Amino acid sequence: MAQSASSTLCYNLAARSYSRGLTRLYDRHLAGEAITSSQFSILAVIARRPAISVADLATTMVMERTTLMRALHPLEDSGLIVRDFQGRRKIELSLTPVGEAKLERVKPLWAEAQTAVEAASGEGEAGALRDLMLKHIYDHSQ
Repeated sequence: MAQSASSTLCYNLAARSYSRGLTRLYDRHLAGEAITSSQFSILAVIARRPAISVADLATTMVMERTTLMRALHPLEDSGLIVRDFQGRRKIELSLTPVGEAKLERVKPLWAEAQTAVEAASGEGEAGALRDLMLKHIYDHSQ
């Protein structure tokens, strides 16, 4: 029995291709506020968990700590976040008032991007895909 083309496609390639396309869609929606989808995600997590440590943020975002640190620099330079050093090894992150205001301005643009994703594939399918991806991130994260 012959395999279909999709059954031989690399899972990693498919996931990364989808991810790049999804990132572009969100970035187009957020461009008017001069913020990327990755930066929005970081701000949103920090808003939900004020004084989150860099280590906990990296775990939550499923990012290498060094990659996250590079992503934090523009947010800090723009005055959107502040780092609070707790001893030699722990850094806590919080939004500044400017960061809180930026996040509130960007939320409607993010909601438009969410709607665009749901319109493209259907709300149920988009939600099911999201839930499946999140389930497997945490099932196989170590």
